[in-house]
Amino acid sequence: MVELYGRRKRKLGKRKADLLFAWNVMCFLQPFAIKRNSSAHLNPFDMFKNYFKIARRAMWQQKMFIFVNIFGMSIAIACCIIAYYTYDFNETFDQNNTQAAKIYRVNSVRQFQSQLTEYGYVPLPLSESIRQNVGDVEKVIRYSPEGADIRIGDDVFAMGISYVDVDFFNVFTFEFKEGNPTDFRDKSKIFLNEIQAKTFFGNEPALGKPITQILPNGKLWEFTVGGVFRLPPSNSSFNDNAFSLYDNLFDKSPEMENGTNWKYSVTLFVTIIDPSRLSSVGDHLKPFANANNKVREDFVIKEFRLDPFQGMALRDRKIDRQGNWTHPAISNASIVGCAAMAIFILLIACFNLTNTAVSVASGRLKEIGIRKVMGGVRAQLILQFLGETMGICFISLILGIVIAELFLIPAFNNLWPYLKLSTNYTGQPGFLIFLTVTLLFTGLLAGSYPALYVTKFQPIVILKGKLKFGGASFFSRTLLTLQFAISLIAIVCSLAFVGNARYQRDLDPGFDQKGVVYTYVNNGNEFETFRNAMAENNEVISIAGSKDHVSSHYYHDPIKYEAKEMEVDIMDGGDRYLKTTGFHLVEGRDFQKDSETDLKESVIITEKFAAKFGWEKPIGKEILWKDTVKLQVIGVVKDVYTRGLWREMEPMMMRYTPQKNYTHFIVSASPKNVVEVNRFMEKRWRELFPDRVYRSRYMDDVMAEAALTNNNIVTMFVFLGMVAMMLSATGLFTLVSLNIVKKMKEIGVRKVFGASAQNIARVINVEFVIALLIASLLGSYLGSSLSTSLMRSIWKYYQPVSAMALGLSVFVLFGISALTIGFKIYNAAKMNPMDTLRDE
Repeated sequence: MVELYGRRKRKLGKRKADLLFAWNVMCFLQPFAIKRNSSAHLNPFDMFKNYFKIARRAMWQQKMFIFVNIFGMSIAIACCIIAYYTYDFNETFDQNNTQAAKIYRVNSVRQFQSQLTEYGYVPLPLSESIRQNVGDVEKVIRYSPEGADIRIGDDVFAMGISYVDVDFFNVFTFEFKEGNPTDFRDKSKIFLNEIQAKTFFGNEPALGKPITQILPNGKLWEFTVGGVFRLPPSNSSFNDNAFSLYDNLFDKSPEMENGTNWKYSVTLFVTIIDPSRLSSVGDHLKPFANANNKVREDFVIKEFRLDPFQGMALRDRKIDRQGNWTHPAISNASIVGCAAMAIFILLIACFNLTNTAVSVASGRLKEIGIRKVMGGVRAQLILQFLGETMGICFISLILGIVIAELFLIPAFNNLWPYLKLSTNYTGQPGFLIFLTVTLLFTGLLAGSYPALYVTKFQPIVILKGKLKFGGASFFSRTLLTLQFAISLIAIVCSLAFVGNARYQRDLDPGFDQKGVVYTYVNNGNEFETFRNAMAENNEVISIAGSKDHVSSHYYHDPIKYEAKEMEVDIMDGGDRYLKTTGFHLVEGRDFQKDSETDLKESVIITEKFAAKFGWEKPIGKEILWKDTVKLQVIGVVKDVYTRGLWREMEPMMMRYTPQKNYTHFIVSASPKNVVEVNRFMEKRWRELFPDRVYRSRYMDDVMAEAALTNNNIVTMFVFLGMVAMMLSATGLFTLVSLNIVKKMKEIGVRKVFGASAQNIARVINVEFVIALLIASLLGSYLGSSLSTSLMRSIWKYYQPVSAMALGLSVFVLFGISALTIGFKIYNAAKMNPMDTLRDE
């Protein structure tokens, strides 16, 4: 019997090996014992109980590996839970609306130079035309959100008000805490969401309370609270502060001419009960495009399209549709990227558990041999090993739910303010199915190979001690290669986005990012008053006014030069605008103060504007605007990213506007003083305009959103990379340990013949170095492709992963691997060869 458990003696000592082996055999044979005065059949409960004891003791011998696997698997499952709820966020978008199936948004399809562009809004008069002329349309609802200053007592608040038609609450689903949606017919009523109501009135009932809106012209508009509704889910198209009747907007804005002015736009929803009548409704909409085109030669519409409300937010995000005033869904790239990394981490955890299961099973060969001799069939053994792995996965699943709920989901929500994931573990059958599939997938993937591999050996081979078990097989090396390739993907993506953040931070947007702050004024008189007040501050370098402003407001029109026509961004700026904003004038001159010639016919263009028309010497070129207005180029500035880094930079031109048209108040200061200057601006604003909320923005806010996105993605990939490397390092350590066990005799012989520690390390390491090299090539390629795809889906201007980032990623991979196995190899190289050879 000595050869029966010789390997155990080497590991635990003779007495401990004898006792452990005997105890395992007794536990296995116990269910087969026939008790006195009982039948000879086996008790399934006793059998299960003893199998559980055997599995528990075997795993306890490898408790550190098992603990790391459970912890790693639980984090992987928690990541999968986040990926599921991110996917569910989009899939259930607007499902809170019970009538979503019959709601459609009317979109405009604009044609310019044979190119079609779809917008999420339509000309304002179209709504009344549909209401009067299209019988298949049941209800017509206009939607226009605007900002407002609200006074409650002595306090002034900034709030958004969305103007909608009377049937809004009958079509879209809202839950009311106070009031009744039928009261929405009253123009004097305003309906608040619960958060806004609490901001205004605390815990007191808001119903019937007065609210005063301060209009831009200084007039007051009185409301009373007609209702308070619960805030819809974050995956809803409507996350508005308040709603008021659309007729109020006409009263406040006479220039809209009670909805008959074709130059104003609106988001328009209609309800159609019979889907078979959609084509008929579309035919009725065609003539209305001509009515728009007679008035808007600058915005020629080819047709109007009915866009189903179901899935509207997803399509808006997917095609980056312009003119969307409702809340959009999250991008598919974010969902795919999150899901891909979660699956990768889960695969690493499964592969790691597979290697650990093989390692644990290597110490149970004699148990398997005895059980087969006593009549145990292979299917029974396979089920037991699968059951043990499934048990580990089940514990990981429970722990993963806890980690997701308490840590990862709150952290994820903090990263993305517009994305609020909420869990519902019992009310969503889909989630329960997801958990079940995840459990079965992880259990079968991680446990199938060990169960099938270990149980295939014949008992005579096991009990004679001739089985050479251990080492890194081709399968285990393949798993290790995939593990490290996936880990490298996360590292490459992390460093790629770090590099992209640096690139976007240093990118010249064409204006001063660091030392400019601006706010909004209603007219030239307010600008003059505020400018005189700001003259008291010695830290102010320059002050300018404008009607439009980069990142804040501009318009888009076609421009002609000879036979060529293109669309450009247009901004109307005032005195000292270029100097104050830091625009870089490369040739020509700035506008001259109060110059009538500049007001009528002078423009300043960007370099891209000149390049589009093919001008080498743009100064003095004459262009045509709106088919009748002749304009002359007097200056050229560097290209300006009016659309940030998200969309294609368009050619731009600037026109000179008089002070009476100013709506922006712009101040420049040194970067170190700009925050203090902004505080001074706010203080003086409250003194001069106490009934108006001070709203200011720094110019670097234009790039701040891109920086936030970069930093958040880096945080996600760093976390995933750390988890992946931890699991991969554990898997590598397990395989190295098994490889050393297999090569103990070889190592001892080499030591006897004088092999050095370096030679021993090479014998153990060579196959792992090959696996790491393959993983480096595979992970670098896939990481580069994934990071580039993600960046391309988010930004128009980005920097792909650099060769330095790839090299650093591979260096990190090899460094962590060296630290992981260095100690184990050092001990193997330093051990006494007599101990190994004598035991064998």
